[in-house]
Amino acid sequence: MPLTIAICDDNEEQIAVLRRLLGEWAEDKPFALVIDEYVSAESFLFSYPENPCGLLLLDIEMRELNGMALAKKLRENGDMLPIVFVTGYSEYMSEGYEVEALHYLLKPVDREKLFSVLDRYVKRREPKKEILLRCGGSSVRIAPEAVVYCEAMGKKTRVVMSDAQTLMCDIGINGMMKTLTGDFVFCHRSYIVNLRYVRSIGREGLRLDGGESIPVSRRLYGDINKKFIGFYTG
Repeated sequence: MPLTIAICDDNEEQIAVLRRLLGEWAEDKPFALVIDEYVSAESFLFSYPENPCGLLLLDIEMRELNGMALAKKLRENGDMLPIVFVTGYSEYMSEGYEVEALHYLLKPVDREKLFSVLDRYVKRREPKKEILLRCGGSSVRIAPEAVVYCEAMGKKTRVVMSDAQTLMCDIGINGMMKTLTGDFVFCHRSYIVNLRYVRSIGREGLRLDGGESIPVSRRLYGDINKKFIGFYTG
């Protein structure tokens, strides 16, 4: 699966520098790298709903809407898109922590520091060991990271996969939680969700990348929100 990284900077020379560095970093990677480029925060916000990315390299000092304001808009909407600020002004660092930025790089960007940030980001998303589930009397092998969410169906569990496949497994929801490995949380007594597919979180429910809405228990909201933030910033 390709990795999409967006660059948002009103300086086209800086975009070219980052594009070159990203290309060098991706040379020995086992996945394709897609680079989206935006010369303003407004253009990114306009395109983002239809063209999501996995990581945003974001300048702060830009005309009209600046990068920090863009980050705050995303967070206000519950979107925890990983953000790496790339700027020439160190005084913004404290604000960067407020919006849960993944990292903060000063211009001119140090090649090795950028590569280190990218490597840590990718490592968190490496495939986990496959698991075996009993479904309708048959044994099915699946990759945990391909599970989007699980729903309790009496003594069974409905498992929805990233390829839209649905499995009905011969195990209860609590047993399923013990079987799964990775970044899964109970968001409701009847639902387990994989944090890697959560686009936003609110007190009434989770919105997944595919547009589905999953209920959230009020009792669990605070803990889920912390884990959601930690998934992208930890």
